[in-house]
Amino acid sequence: MKYWKILLLCLAGAGLTIASCSHPGGTGGTTGTGGSNGTGGSGNCPVGTEGCPCNGGSCDQGLSCAADLNACVTTSSGTGGSTGMGGSVATGGALGTGGSATGGSPATGGSPGTGGSTATGGAPGTGGTPATGGSPGTGGSPGTGGGSSGSNLIINGDFSQSDTNWGVPNGTPTSKGVQNGQYCVTLNSGSGQVVLGWGGTSVSANLSANVNYTFSFQASSTSALSGFDTHVGSAVEVGGAYPVDKDLGNDTIGTGLQTFTHMFTITSADPQAGVAFLISASTGTPTVCVDNVSLTAN
Repeated sequence: MKYWKILLLCLAGAGLTIASCSHPGGTGGTTGTGGSNGTGGSGNCPVGTEGCPCNGGSCDQGLSCAADLNACVTTSSGTGGSTGMGGSVATGGALGTGGSATGGSPATGGSPGTGGSTATGGAPGTGGTPATGGSPGTGGSPGTGGGSSGSNLIINGDFSQSDTNWGVPNGTPTSKGVQNGQYCVTLNSGSGQVVLGWGGTSVSANLSANVNYTFSFQASSTSALSGFDTHVGSAVEVGGAYPVDKDLGNDTIGTGLQTFTHMFTITSADPQAGVAFLISASTGTPTVCVDNVSLTAN
């Protein structure tokens, strides 16, 4: 296998922004939000007075009993604030309803600064726009970005630049070159192996050790082949040797253009790697075409 490598030397060059809705601790007990916590109910807090426990479901004049809190609260807009606390649960529902439906009622409760913040809690409806922040799903697409695979290390793998960087360093095909966007070689009957290669001193792939790579290509043949073996390895001699030679195996090439994919790793880095297709036919003169050659890091 070394001779194809030697001859290759001849080739010429985020995240989602989560809106949180905070509610007063109630220990301040000033706007009824404090009363809403009912913590004032402990200690010396007269029953029936503002911020203190209800007296059997009733409170002093001008106050109302907030049954869910068992606390007396004012009936002014501040009381609405305590409703706004319940309304904050609506904000929990809100993020849809909070901004719109009950958003009107927390607007009553919304008159207290906290209730107003509930309105901004309605803004998490806009925070629902971070659901458009689901566009970080698009950010997730960099998962496709991140993803999936890197750029093609094979320059002119689609032969859009004709046969640049490609050649036949071994064998004597009847014809060779780019036809209809594919590199094609026609073999002589029983003439032995033909090597179609990419890579050399002017162009090569830099491969790292212990990295997963995916190699893929398309190929077709007008008649049966006795061999179509693919190698990725050193295209340039190092210290009198070619240290890396990854044999990706023999593929059966049919008459229609098919896609073949191989995944591999190498244990030693290869800063000047190339590709070689070893093609042979025991009988006939098949024309073999290759297209869309790709080598990417996963």
